Amino acid sequence: MKTNHSSEFLGTEKISKLLFSFSMPAFIAMLASGIYNIVDTIFIGKGIGTLAVGGVGIVFPIQTLYNAFAQMISIGAASAISRSLGEKKDDCANQVTTNAYILTILISLLLMIISYFFINPILFFFGSNEELLVYAHDYLMISILSIPFNALALLSSAVFRAEGNIKVSMMVVLIGAVFNLALDPLFIFTLNGGIKGAAFATVIAQALASLFALFYIFSHRSIVRFEKKYLIPSLAISRSIISVGFSAFARNGATSLFALITNSTLRTFGGTQSITAFGTVNRIISFFFLPIMGINQGLQPIISYNYGARHSDRIKQALKLALIYTTIIGAIGSLVGILFPTMAIRLFVKDKQLISEATFVLRIQLLFYWTIGLQMVASTFYQSIGRAIPALFLSILRQFIILIPLIFILPRYTSLGINGVWYSFPISDFSAFLISAFVLWQAWHHLHIKNEDK
Repeated sequence: MKTNHSSEFLGTEKISKLLFSFSMPAFIAMLASGIYNIVDTIFIGKGIGTLAVGGVGIVFPIQTLYNAFAQMISIGAASAISRSLGEKKDDCANQVTTNAYILTILISLLLMIISYFFINPILFFFGSNEELLVYAHDYLMISILSIPFNALALLSSAVFRAEGNIKVSMMVVLIGAVFNLALDPLFIFTLNGGIKGAAFATVIAQALASLFALFYIFSHRSIVRFEKKYLIPSLAISRSIISVGFSAFARNGATSLFALITNSTLRTFGGTQSITAFGTVNRIISFFFLPIMGINQGLQPIISYNYGARHSDRIKQALKLALIYTTIIGAIGSLVGILFPTMAIRLFVKDKQLISEATFVLRIQLLFYWTIGLQMVASTFYQSIGRAIPALFLSILRQFIILIPLIFILPRYTSLGINGVWYSFPISDFSAFLISAFVLWQAWHHLHIKNEDK
């Protein structure tokens, strides 16, 4: 097979230019996705009502769990593809790509079947009450159809990014976000589809994104190929993909578990209003989180390729710039939370009591948001070099190891009550920041030795 090393610029281009050119399209794509999440909530809140926002808030962590499985395969595959291309092992990159698509389809179909037959128990398990169930049920029942489309779009975007084709990677995400924005008002307002209309808009948009991605890779426009001889997944390749990608699964899975425990706690100590406030705030915070994720997505192929090519100095340069960019975005989030929380909340809800509670929640949750960038960069670094255990630890540190226990303990075993939930966020943010900084500092000083001994 004729090899194609058009991804070699990852090991030669100036790092500042490379990171900017990779991060900016990913940033735009994630920003568009974040804008969609914000506008979608506005449409649902204004067009259907506050309870519908609460119902979607219940479904959001379930969708995050679906994404966790998709991210497990896409992140693990992307890391392996970039490292293989850096080592000039193109055939190995093709095998990883093919195996990743097969695994994604199998897992997506299994999730659809489980979700369809156990939809109400799943919704109650994730914190729904009878008041929110009708909205959450209608939204999730239709959203189930988007599971394979969303997973294939996420995988394709990661594959294109891994080979250095960042613009096409951006297009996959943009198609989903832009069509969602266009279809939401059509289905909710014009066609009076209500909460079901919002879900149908998502399904159609994700289907279009995945079809574009599949057409691109099957028409042999990408560097890596989908090859028939690798249709039966290799156990070794699958294990490699899952072991590295498991940290991404754990991070997203911890997010779902955290939402489950938080919603359950809020249902006990605060009721429907607190659940709705939490769901609304989550959508706003995702607006700041997604650009940080976009920069980390741009960072991943740079680190992976140069790790495979043994260019440790280039990895350090990329890490420095990524830390600067993500910290600035996190600081902007903190400033919004401190200075303009009420203005942000009023975009979604009208109820004065809900606005008051959600404003307080947003201010508390964004207080130390400037620390999130370093935590994400540290986790991405270990994912990129194929170090599964440190990547897993850093991925679950904030939410699973620190935040979830605090949310469980503080409201129940202190006098804080419902405020114990909200105070858990700044405590966990700053604690995880200190630990992640220490782990990354150690890796920084041993990076050259590890690369040379690899």
